[in-house]
Order: sequence, then structure tokens, then C-alpha cells
Amino acid sequence: MKNVKAIVAALSAAVMCALPAANAFTADAYAQSGARFTFRKNFAVSSAKNIDHLVFGVKCATAHTDGPKASKIASGTLTPGAGGNAGVHNAGGTFYPSNRNMVGGMVSVAMVCDSPYDYVEKGVTNYAYDANNKLIKDAVGAGPTFLVGDLDLDKDIDAKDYDILFAGVKKVAPYSWSKYKFSYFGYMNVAVGGVGRNYSFYSFDINDDGYLSQDDLDMFQSYNSGNLKRFPK
Repeated sequence: MKNVKAIVAALSAAVMCALPAANAFTADAYAQSGARFTFRKNFAVSSAKNIDHLVFGVKCATAHTDGPKASKIASGTLTPGAGGNAGVHNAGGTFYPSNRNMVGGMVSVAMVCDSPYDYVEKGVTNYAYDANNKLIKDAVGAGPTFLVGDLDLDKDIDAKDYDILFAGVKKVAPYSWSKYKFSYFGYMNVAVGGVGRNYSFYSFDINDDGYLSQDDLDMFQSYNSGNLKRFPK
């Protein structure tokens, strides 16, 4: 087991480059303290794959963008890792799920930007291994990076997005106590104002917990009212 842990540590070190010197960045290398726009990428499993651990991460441009932050969706152990080069953030981590045959969301990576136009992705790391440290090909899906809360894709998070969110959440979780565990690889048709469109389930999961519920509606309203500065994670 110690040898396996050592191998994993070496792999993670190879994925996450050494941290750059502070003077390698310009003044606009990070988001400002008041930045409100959260971009997110999910890593999920569609079927049982006997995954012991996942080495994952995102590379993105540093201009007006904070370094990626990794978070757990499923239960397990997450060891974050970060690094980069001049002009590039590189962060993610290693995740050991508590259930090797879990299905659904595993982890996510979030990036906060000054504006909805600042995020520039440079690459993605996504390697799953079994208990013998053997690579499991195509075991984990890395979804497209999306702007949290922007359901109508107009780069503005507003009441129109809430109307879509409300219709979608109430379609599958109609009661205040309802929680709907969704497929990260699935879609649902949501109609607002007589116009229907297909949406990825995960775009409605505002609080990033793997379920659609009243909690997602409450968090969106808190954000739009200004009580919540940015979507967490």
C-alpha cells in the first residue's frame, strides 16, 4: 500500500507543476476580491468502474481568474494539488472515492473570474486508476466547463435564468423537501414561456451537491440579491 501511495504522489506531482515565483505574474493575474463569476467543471462516472483513485485537474489562463479549486461531490478523500507556470493556473488533486463502484458526480473544479468573458481553459487532467495503480481508460467523464447560474447562456445571471432554474428544479423535485439525484450524462426538457429546450441536469445543480432541490433555488436567489457574493466551490 505504501508503494501505491508513493506512486500516486509521484503522479500527482507530475500533473501539478511547481509553483511559479510571485513576480512571474502581472497585476491582472488573479480575479479581484469582488469577483462574482464562477466557472465549474464536473468529473463523473456513468457506470461502475472499480475506481480506486482519480487524478484530475484544470489548466487555465491566469488573467482576471483565480486558481482552480477542487471540491468533493461524492464521499471520499480529496487531496488538493496546485501549481502552474507564468500565465497559467494548474490545479486539481487526487480523489479516493469511498465506494469504488460509485456512479454519479465524483469531484468538481471551480474558477472565479472578474467577468463572464475572462475564463480561458488551457487543458484538463483526467486519469482514473484501480487498486493496482493500473489506468482505467475512459472511466471518468469530464464535462464541459460552464458558467454557474447562466442557464440561458447569455453571459448574464439574472431573473430569466431563475425562471428556467425554477421550472427545471420543480419538474423533478416539486416539494420543498424533495431531492432529485440526477445523471451527469442526462438531459431534461424545460419549458419557460411556452418554449422548451434541453438542458444538462448538472447546470441546475447550483450548490454542486449532486442533487436538484430547493437548496439550489435558495442559493441562486441569495446570489442574485447580492447576499451571496459568488457561488461557492
